Amino acid sequence: MIHMNLSIIDRFFVAYSRHDMDAISKELSENVKWTFPGSSSLSGTKTGINEVVNFFDKMGELMGKANVKVEKLVMGVNDNYVLECQYIKTDKKDSVNIDQKMCVLWTFENGKIIGGKHFTEDQIQADVFYNKYGDVK
Repeated sequence: MIHMNLSIIDRFFVAYSRHDMDAISKELSENVKWTFPGSSSLSGTKTGINEVVNFFDKMGELMGKANVKVEKLVMGVNDNYVLECQYIKTDKKDSVNIDQKMCVLWTFENGKIIGGKHFTEDQIQADVFYNKYGDVK
């Protein structure tokens, strides 16, 4: 049986793929906080559903242009958290790429996502990549 928090993440991504804000608001807390490390325009803490969706839009646009390959390495889940670690590699032809392990810690409360925080294996490499391409419009 799939854990409730994994189902919440799945429903969030289905709603997000349709940009169905009503369905997204059923999965994200109104005051959700999403934190991305580093020094790029994507970095910092986004607060609220609109800011978090905007972050996912920008990250999706960036990675969509980067020929990204993602390998899921490990996932852990309990009633308050999901930790997902992945190996991420991009293949942009201008040679500025990312090639490292990254993790996301999802936080849950009352059946909703209340937070997310990214962790990088090599923040300097990530900063070079996201500073070069992170200002997507």
